Amino acid sequence: MTKPLSRAILFAVLALIVSAILSAIVLLFLVGVPGSRDAAAEFQRQAISRAVGVDLIVGGLVALGAGWLAGRPFHGREATMTGLMTGLAFILLDLLIILLFGNADRLELATMAASYADKLAAATLGGFLAGRSPARADEDEPAGVSLDKE
Repeated sequence: MTKPLSRAILFAVLALIVSAILSAIVLLFLVGVPGSRDAAAEFQRQAISRAVGVDLIVGGLVALGAGWLAGRPFHGREATMTGLMTGLAFILLDLLIILLFGNADRLELATMAASYADKLAAATLGGFLAGRSPARADEDEPAGVSLDKE
């Protein structure tokens, strides 16, 4: 699969899933699991206060990895653009999920804008880094064989 848009969408979907799972794990690690029904309210209060920071860090790292993986087969500008498309696809899919299944009227736009800017920048950086990675073997030339004649 060497088409930039299809790779971007695939890795954006993967990033959404991985980001949700890792964020939940990190929140459970930071806040702990509520032991009783009375502790559930305290758990929710602490989880809500830490969710934004966890999303920025975990989501940014996952978006960086997704942009890097999506842009890996490409070089230069094409890899960077694939990373950018990964970030945009991530944002569009996340907005679609929120609009279809979430409480869109209760969203804080400033928090969402910061989160989406973080993910877009991270995915684009991942694509940029993938396009700059050295030691890529070209498919036309076997590893260790030079086409230059001496």
